[in-house]
Amino acid sequence: MALLSYSVDAGIRVPLRSHEHKPHGYSFLEMGEMDTETRLEYYRARHNNTHAIEYYGELTVGGQNLSVLFDTGSDQLLVPGGDCVSDACATHRHYDEAKSKTVKNQTGDLDPKEVAYGTGTAMGYVQEDEVCLGGSCARMQFVEVVQESDDPFGHAGFDGVLGLSLQLRGNASGKESALHSLVESKAIPAEMFAVYLAKDLHDESSEISLGTYSDEYMDSPLHWVPLSEPAYWQFALAEVKVGGKKLTLCSENSTQVGKSVSSYFGRMCCRTLDEFEREGRCQFFSNYTETGKRSRYTDHGSIIATYADGRVAVQLHDGCVQKVPREWLSLEDGCRGDGTIQALLDTGSSLMMGPQPIVQSLLSAIGAQENCTSQLDKDGNFKFPSLSFTLPDGMELELKAEDYMDQLALADGVYCWPHLMGMPDTAKGAAFVLGMPFLRAFYSVFDVSGSRLGFAKAKHAVKSTAPKVGAAKVGKQGTLVPKAKNLRQVSLHGRRPDGA
Repeated sequence: MALLSYSVDAGIRVPLRSHEHKPHGYSFLEMGEMDTETRLEYYRARHNNTHAIEYYGELTVGGQNLSVLFDTGSDQLLVPGGDCVSDACATHRHYDEAKSKTVKNQTGDLDPKEVAYGTGTAMGYVQEDEVCLGGSCARMQFVEVVQESDDPFGHAGFDGVLGLSLQLRGNASGKESALHSLVESKAIPAEMFAVYLAKDLHDESSEISLGTYSDEYMDSPLHWVPLSEPAYWQFALAEVKVGGKKLTLCSENSTQVGKSVSSYFGRMCCRTLDEFEREGRCQFFSNYTETGKRSRYTDHGSIIATYADGRVAVQLHDGCVQKVPREWLSLEDGCRGDGTIQALLDTGSSLMMGPQPIVQSLLSAIGAQENCTSQLDKDGNFKFPSLSFTLPDGMELELKAEDYMDQLALADGVYCWPHLMGMPDTAKGAAFVLGMPFLRAFYSVFDVSGSRLGFAKAKHAVKSTAPKVGAAKVGKQGTLVPKAKNLRQVSLHGRRPDGA
């Protein structure tokens, strides 16, 4: 059955198909012949694969069909070019400007552009052409790739990436985002999109809506929260609860002198704290020369003074001294200097990941054992507590055990894996990454112009009961089918990264 995307006056609605990647070295055809320990090794590997699931669909660039991953962690369109020299490109379709009747050759910028992702890189040249999605088209600038890393592109089912993140410092590169280009061409009415993920990975009702959102996927009113950082779909959490009980995660007096911190610092800095007191502003030139990327990435240091206005003075590892607001700081306990926990949404993550101290506290409070047979009730249901993320205004985003727990029933017992994993700091410091388990539980709206995110409990219709033996119990439910009528259509599909 083909999946269809829809272009309407209110926006473009694109149904999504997902597919689970097998861990390297395992064949799905061999799963039935595995003994218990080998099967457990397989599921452990699957659990540790943070990008085990991908959602992608078809678009055209210059009239040529390509598939793209919808990525909330990057801000531009990237497609492989016909001149790509990497082995990873050989397994994908390419964009060929010679076959396009709408290409606008870029002659002003001949310097290659490198794009860095969490698990790899790509390099190419800026190009401009007509891009069509759901029957609606817009002229867009994109990166035509000539070189890309094997990971993740070599094993990916998609050809390119369609970035849907915010743009750093108001689009410092001067290039428009894909969403903005669609708005300018009147293909969509607003710079926003919404994501609905069915609990059953094989259900064909998952959808991304560009330019609009739909209340048919909401089982509660939409609740808005402001963004807390530029360039990321990031927001603040006041606290985290397990089973309704608040966890003590953020240390008191966390911004006292001597504390080790990291932060997204700017380029301007002084050599000493005294210099700050004498100068309205100063520039430590030798430091900037050595660390020219400070405006984009985090750096590490320690607090050397605090101030009544809420700022702190930080001396970085290379000698730079800066005065910054407390909320800019990321602390060793995984919290911000203002006592919040930062969270961000990631459509490319199969798990929920966070600072190691916070994740360890959550796992201890949940108390799940890998062999969890004794932790289930007589009917085989979860006895694990709920997990709640509390927003600064008091709103709680609650996940039930079946939302965050993966369960496998074998002949010798039942095994459980929470979809939680520790991770290093992001480029903006410590943050809790809310991936697909959260996105399945909450219909999420990403509003660019409003600098906000909207959450509603996702509306899922029960379609079948999960089997208790031989397969994971989590995610065996269907969802409501979109009711759009008289809409133009484009096929989408999913594929394992190895082409199987």
